Amino acid sequence: MTVNTIIRRFGLSEKNTLAQKWQDLEQRADCSVFLSWLWIGNWLDLVKEPIYVIESYQGDNIVGLGFFVEKTRRVLGIYPVKQCWLHRTGNAKQDQIWIEYNDFLLDSQCEKVVRGEMIKALCHDKNSASIQEIVVGLSSPCVLKAFSRVFDQSRTVIASRGYSVDLEAIKHGYLQDILSKNTRSQLRRSHKLLNSQGTLSFRVVTNKQQILSLLPKIADAHIGRWQGSVEGSGFTNSVFTTFHQGLINNDESNVVQVAVLSLEDNDIGYLMNFVYDQQVYFYLSAITKTFDSKIKIGMTLHSEAIQYYSAQGLKIYDFLGGEARYKASLSNHGYDLNMVCFYKNHPVLRMEDLLRKAKALLPPYL
Repeated sequence: MTVNTIIRRFGLSEKNTLAQKWQDLEQRADCSVFLSWLWIGNWLDLVKEPIYVIESYQGDNIVGLGFFVEKTRRVLGIYPVKQCWLHRTGNAKQDQIWIEYNDFLLDSQCEKVVRGEMIKALCHDKNSASIQEIVVGLSSPCVLKAFSRVFDQSRTVIASRGYSVDLEAIKHGYLQDILSKNTRSQLRRSHKLLNSQGTLSFRVVTNKQQILSLLPKIADAHIGRWQGSVEGSGFTNSVFTTFHQGLINNDESNVVQVAVLSLEDNDIGYLMNFVYDQQVYFYLSAITKTFDSKIKIGMTLHSEAIQYYSAQGLKIYDFLGGEARYKASLSNHGYDLNMVCFYKNHPVLRMEDLLRKAKALLPPYL
């Protein structure tokens, strides 16, 4: 199989042309929502740094596409190292939208071969010959393994554990087929305590205007929960909010959906999900009210959503990356998603890696 790969600078003026190519290939790809044009097209509008597009063709047929952003960092504050970030920028504020299952967009009939050729091109093409590091993630082990075949060295930047529910494994009911006795007990108790306070109801909102009207409430609740954490809430970041408003406004297929749990006439919890290619991707949650610790709002909301989407005939409910006990309790499958920096065999980068490893061995109080 002969694959011709091109790397060139991308300008937003050609976005419509690339959109047609991307959407055509998307129909032939086995990809997640994070590689849909809905996600990528909105991301491109927010990037301020130089963007490069990588295209692979088999004859006249496009079989691989991707975007990467150039960034320069300095080793020990002195030596400049040029990086490229796949579908990310290396800027924490811009990357807070948080892509997962990151990869090139590939024709499913030849994805392994094309992915390998695209990685080789990134490593050796004249337009990217000066690049010394490539940062990829969060990505599955099979994607990262393909990069490790080309690059001499690598280091893991983030190691993440993900969980999902195989909805097709549900034969009699989610609660009895998937959950442990202890988890079922917690959910029954939550339902009982909530119902003692009023009428409990669940709904899924798919209308974009209704979702936009809920967004300020979701933002307020999310900020209240996460503003004091290390990660913080994305809703305090204008890049994050602009991205999601664009995502909702440009959504013509009900990809963005919000699951809502209400008590009486008051919403007490929200889940923002992405529904794409028969899979549900849980993106974020927001709980509006604090209850007794015996009441598990998040678990209750997820269990209702899982049962709803199972009844809709969908295949997977994916909690995405991030270790959490409730995700493990509510799922029947675990997996790894990591972010890895691959780098060329350069003496300065080898020295930096040795220093990094030596520092990790020092006692924490030094």
